[in-house]
Parts: sequence; structure tokens; C-alpha cells
Amino acid sequence: MLNFVLMMRVNIYDKYYVLLVLSLCCLIDISGYSENDSVINQKKAVNIPVIIKEYEFAPKYFPVHICAIYPWGLHGQQSKNHIYNFSLSILAGKVRGINGLQISGLYSQAPEKFNGLQVAGIGGNSAGNMKGIQIGGVTNYSVNMKGVQIAGLVNAAAANAVGIQISGFTNASANIKGIQISGVGSAAHNMTGIQIGGISTLAQNMTGLQISGTYNRIDTLKGVSISVASFADTIAKGFSLSFVNIVKQGYYREWELSFADYANVAISYRMGTKKLYTIYTTGINFIDDNQLINGIGFGNRTPIGKRFDFQPELGVQSFLPTNLISLKNIKNIFEARFKLGFVYRLNEKFGLSLAPSVYVKNDNKQITKGLGVSLGLKMIKK
Repeated sequence: MLNFVLMMRVNIYDKYYVLLVLSLCCLIDISGYSENDSVINQKKAVNIPVIIKEYEFAPKYFPVHICAIYPWGLHGQQSKNHIYNFSLSILAGKVRGINGLQISGLYSQAPEKFNGLQVAGIGGNSAGNMKGIQIGGVTNYSVNMKGVQIAGLVNAAAANAVGIQISGFTNASANIKGIQISGVGSAAHNMTGIQIGGISTLAQNMTGLQISGTYNRIDTLKGVSISVASFADTIAKGFSLSFVNIVKQGYYREWELSFADYANVAISYRMGTKKLYTIYTTGINFIDDNQLINGIGFGNRTPIGKRFDFQPELGVQSFLPTNLISLKNIKNIFEARFKLGFVYRLNEKFGLSLAPSVYVKNDNKQITKGLGVSLGLKMIKK
């Protein structure tokens, strides 16, 4: 999958594998292309080849090109040395460049440059430097792209992209400023803008908004990452809003044993960063009602003095009877609660907390509002 191809964690022996995957995914004939131009792996200084055509002579210009399948057309094999304003291929066409419109039933190729609209009904499109729109039933490929790529399966911009990539399966770009939207996954080395994947998104350097249905992976984040699970090496600016929130640099983990009005005894686990972490809570009520409590939420912990921290948190809880054998006794009880917590740090690992709160509770469609408080013993795990 191209998501993993363009992540810059490959060694020197992988460069031909990258070429192979790009060519298979994007239906590119790489014969006659050069490996001299490349995207540089900024972490390990390893070259990842960028496919681009080199010519030793000036192009020829002609307004129209028509063919059945290359090289059976108006200029035969010489079409690959021509730049046209309009090219129509019944199956597949290969020209040097286009200033205008290129249409093919299966596959279109313009290795040097493309300005305009490139459409392939069943297969895909390939262009060197593309300015305009590529629409492919299966794939689109370009070295440098300014404009829009729309594909049924795969979009790829090997070097730089400015614009929008939309695909049913995956998008991949080395450096992109714009928007990536895919049904399965989107990947980029340097991403500035919005990255959306139905299942996953991957970026080495992400500046902007990253959203996926399951999994986000980022090396350095400057912005917001939203998913079920998010894994980041560093969050330079912004935050990650995820149920599973793991950050390698500045990772914050906290356990708490608490005593509160809504949960007589509860254990909570916090994971993420101090700027924004995820909270998991489980507990029990035994004073008024015998209930099991499970909750999830988000919070922040900010120092406000040498020994004190401010810890606001927002969470939701569900309540179930401890006797689950009698299903008739199960009620739909949910609660949303906002806490204004204050923590006194005993040392680097332990602290005491006091958290007054306000809540809204739905007990079988009976809405109640009120105030509460919790006391807790906290332990930070490093």
C-alpha cells in the first residue's frame, strides 16, 4: 500500500522496491526514466527515486493526436516526442506533453509536462509535471502536481503536490500542500493542510488537520489529529483527540484512585500529553445504589504554581446494576460531567486532587442536573 511506500523509513536497499510498487500501483512504464531526481530522506539521507523523463532534444508541437493504442496512431512512435493540444486514444496513448486535453479509454501518459485535463476511463494517468486535473478510473500519477487528482483507487505525486487528491483507496505524496481524501488511507512525507483517510493516515511531518476512522501515525504534529488510535513521535503544536493516544516525546500517563459522589470508589487511567489526554474510568457505587460505572473523557493538566496543577476534565459515564443476572433491572443511565480539578503534587510521582464538578444525568429519560465533588490519589508513571 502506498501509505507505507512514501513513509521515509526505508534503507538503501529498498529504493528499487519503491520504484516497483509505484510502477505497479500507477501503471507506469519506467523504461527510459531516470533515477537522478529524488526526494531526500531527511532523517537518514537516503534517496528515494522520483520517476521523471529526460530528453536530449527539443519537443515537436502539433495541435491534434489520435491513435488506437500507442504506437498505432497519427505520429506512430514519434508521438512520444510531441506536445499536443488535444490527444484522443481509444485504448492507450503516449505523448511527450499536453497543453489542453488528453483522453483515453485505458491509459494516458505525458512524461514531460501536462497542462489541462487528463482523463482515462478504465486504467490510469501518468504525467511528469502536471498542472490541471487528472481523472482516472484506477490510478493517477505525477511527479509534481498542481491541481486535482481524482482516482477510483490510487493517486500518487512522487515529489510535490499543491491541490487536492481524492481516491477510493489511497493517496500518496512526498510533499503536499492541500487536501488528501481517501476511502482507505492517505500518506505523505510532508503534509500541510487536511489529510483524511477512511481507515488510516500517515505523515512524517503533519501541519494541519488529520482525520481517520481507525489509525493515525505521525512523526511530528503541528495541528490536530483525530482518530480512534493516534501514534505520534512528537506533538510540537496542537493536540491529538483519540481514544488511544500515544506520544513518544512528552508522553503523559497517570493512574488515580478516587472517591466521588457518582463513583464511591473508582480507578482512572490517563494517556496522551498534558495538553490533552484521554481518560478511562471504572468504578462502583455501593452506598445508595449497587452500580458499576464505566466512563471515558478528555482532560488537561497545567501547572499553576510550584506545587499545584489545574486539571479540567470532561467525561461521560454509564451506570449498570451490579446484579446483571436480572436484565429487567438494567436501566439506561448516562451522565456527562465537567470537573474543575486541582492537584497538589506531593513529589514527582504522587499527588492529591480535589475536583468539584457539574453534571447532567439521564436516568431512563429523566434528566437531572447537579453538583458533585471527588477526591483522589494520583500516580504519574514515567
